[in-house]
Amino acid sequence: MNRLWRNWIRPRLAAPPGEPLRVTAARRSAIALGLLLLAGELVVAFQFSGTIGALLIASTAGLAAFVYRGLQALATASVQAEDPDAHRHLIDPETHLPNRQQLIDTLARDIARAERYRHPITLAIVRIAQYQEIRTAWGAGTARQAVEHVAQTLTRITRASDFLARLDETRFAVILLQCTGPQAAAYADRVTLATSNRPVRSSAHLEVPLYVGVEVTALEYDSTRFRGPLEFLSQAGGDLLLETTRAPRSHRSTLAHDPRAMRQQLVRDYYPNGEIKDFAEAYREARTRNRHVG
Repeated sequence: MNRLWRNWIRPRLAAPPGEPLRVTAARRSAIALGLLLLAGELVVAFQFSGTIGALLIASTAGLAAFVYRGLQALATASVQAEDPDAHRHLIDPETHLPNRQQLIDTLARDIARAERYRHPITLAIVRIAQYQEIRTAWGAGTARQAVEHVAQTLTRITRASDFLARLDETRFAVILLQCTGPQAAAYADRVTLATSNRPVRSSAHLEVPLYVGVEVTALEYDSTRFRGPLEFLSQAGGDLLLETTRAPRSHRSTLAHDPRAMRQQLVRDYYPNGEIKDFAEAYREARTRNRHVG
C-alpha cells in the first residue's frame, strides 16, 4: 500500500506548475472516486464469487474509468472554453503535436519528478533522413506528407504515458518515462522499422512508393552531467545551446592600460619557467642573443 501511494497516487495528486486549479481539483476528485470504487470491488470480491462477482467487478472498473475520463474532459473543456487561444502557441499547426516550448516545460517537470522518485528518464530525438532530398525531388507537398507520416507513426507506437513533441521541420522529440538506455535502444529500433516499413500516402500520385527513413538518438538523464532541461535537450541532439556567458578576458588585456604591468607581463611570457628579471636586463640579454645569432 505504501508503494502504491508513493509511486502512483501521490505523483498524480501533485499539481504541476502552471496547471489550472479546476483541472487539479477534477483530477483529484476522479482519483478519490476511483479509490472508493476500488474499495467497493474488494468488498464485492470477498462477498461474492463466480460469475456475479466478476460481472460486478468489471462493471465497477468500467464505471470508474468512464467517470475519470469524463471529469478530465470536462475540466479541459472548461479551461479551453474560458480561453480558447491559451494553448494555441504550444501546438505545432502542421502535425497538431506539442511544440518545442511545451516540450521544454514538460521536460522540466518530468526531470524534477524523476529526481524526486529516482526514476530513469530518457529523451529520444527522431530526425527525418534525407528530408531536403525528398523536398527537392518530390516537392513541398510530398515532404509535408512525409512529416505527417512520421508524426502518425510516432503517435501510434509511443506509449500514452510518454510525451511526443515536434522540435522543428525535420525533428521530433519523445520523453520516455521510466525508461533506461537499453530500453530506449529497443524503442529506437521499433521507430525505425515502423517508419520505413510503410510507404508514404502521397497525393502526388507517385508511380513508385515513397519510403521515409528516420535516425533516432536517445540519451538517459543524469543529474551529475546536466544542469537542467536545456542542456539535457542540447546534449541529446535536439537543440543547439548557445553560450550566454562571455569568456573571461586574458590577464594581459586587463593590464594593458598600465605600461609597467604590461612590461612585467611581457617578461613573464619571455621566461616561461617563472623567473622574473628586470626589463632592462631582459632587453640587454635579448639583444646580445640576437647579435650572436646574426
